[in-house]
Amino acid sequence: MSDLVIASNRGPVQFELDDDGKLQTSRGSGGMVAALGPALAGQGGTWVAMAISEGDRVAHRKTGKTGRRQIELPQGKITLRSVVVDKGKYQAYYNRVSNRTLWFLQHYLFDIPRHPVFDETFRDAWLAYTDVNVTFAEACEAEADEGAEVYVQDYHLSLVPAMLRERRPDVRISFFLHCPWVNPAYYAVLPRHVGHELLAGILGADLVGFLVPRWAANFLRCCDEAGYDVDHAKGIVTLDDGRTVRISTYPLGVDSDQLRERAAESDVKRQRKVMKDWTRNRKLIVRVDRMELSKNILRGLDGFRQFLERNPRQRGRVAHYVLAYASRRDLPEYKAYSSEVQARVDDINDRFRTRNWEPIRLELEDNYPRALAAMAMADLLIVNPVWDGMNLVAKEGPSVSDNDTVLILSRNAGAADDLGKAALLVNPFDTAELAETIKTALELPADERADRAKQLLAGAGALPPRAWFEAQREDLAKLHKS
Repeated sequence: MSDLVIASNRGPVQFELDDDGKLQTSRGSGGMVAALGPALAGQGGTWVAMAISEGDRVAHRKTGKTGRRQIELPQGKITLRSVVVDKGKYQAYYNRVSNRTLWFLQHYLFDIPRHPVFDETFRDAWLAYTDVNVTFAEACEAEADEGAEVYVQDYHLSLVPAMLRERRPDVRISFFLHCPWVNPAYYAVLPRHVGHELLAGILGADLVGFLVPRWAANFLRCCDEAGYDVDHAKGIVTLDDGRTVRISTYPLGVDSDQLRERAAESDVKRQRKVMKDWTRNRKLIVRVDRMELSKNILRGLDGFRQFLERNPRQRGRVAHYVLAYASRRDLPEYKAYSSEVQARVDDINDRFRTRNWEPIRLELEDNYPRALAAMAMADLLIVNPVWDGMNLVAKEGPSVSDNDTVLILSRNAGAADDLGKAALLVNPFDTAELAETIKTALELPADERADRAKQLLAGAGALPPRAWFEAQREDLAKLHKS
């Protein structure tokens, strides 16, 4: 048991089976995992996470009855406790509800004329989502010491705080959402009972955290619409039993020093050579993303195409590197999107390539050393999500840049709150504006580039993972002293 527990769907490492059936580990992915691993490491806490892959399940079986194992991260050790559920139930919980409904909801991604449809299959999936949240609540109950702090992460586990509070009123509970929160009108797309259950589940926490004030304000508005007593100015929701819940924001940054150290390692240096051989001293435009609908890759490519159309003298002088590694491969929308991205790249290359120049290089594998090398060398970094809770690429790029990278940033990314004065902000739906902004970015004077880069670096590292997590711990402790 532990006095510090983190619960999330995905853990800090994933276990995979190689061709010989032996266990291999890989680093976790995504902003949440990147933040929480360093924050928890070495503090003696327990991370409760789902056993997702077959390798995870094999690793879990090797732990015996406890389900716990020690994991070594670069920052120190943590204890990992695996949660195992039926594969069919997991698919309903993860794909049908978490990813195809809640993720789509919070990023305004529904194709409203067609999707969503809340039929009987959704009702069955909602029961699976509820059951998995019960399983997590039970695991947290078992792991938490008397009076422990429990930090529940993200939309996959929205019901856990209330479930855990019912079981363990002694523990202190925080819930953190790593994606945006929508306005009340869009939230009302959900079936009424689902919307109310999600809010009630989250409000089981003592402290509810968001990445930026915009998302917290929308959450408070949804609570208001649902009939809760809301003090918008103070960020407090009062429940019928008199208990109060604090709503606050914690703008996650990156550990810039650690990123620069990583970018100086030999594997990244080798990838720099690969990138240099490809670019041949051309201006380098970079984007690094998951192949994710919310990342807006298609419109980013269209903006680059329009830039080439309007600026023929730039053809052959720029090179656009796009690393878009796979995400949510089980969902048909993501398979179709990946195919569209590949086709769009092929169309642009077919139209503009010459004998010794190809405008875009698209890579679909998760190649972290090459991503770091590309961001370090970039003249221009494009981050244009339709919506994003924060977007850490926007902060990682400036942190490793050795070329005064200019950042083009969507105003709908949470990172725009921290970096907007130093970045070039764009409407993510306006591809003509993006084309114009690419031209502007490439023509910025050297002194302005340097000044913007300095501001970006300061903003990117303002609240690195350990400080971000400690700020939440301090606020949770204050709530219990008051």
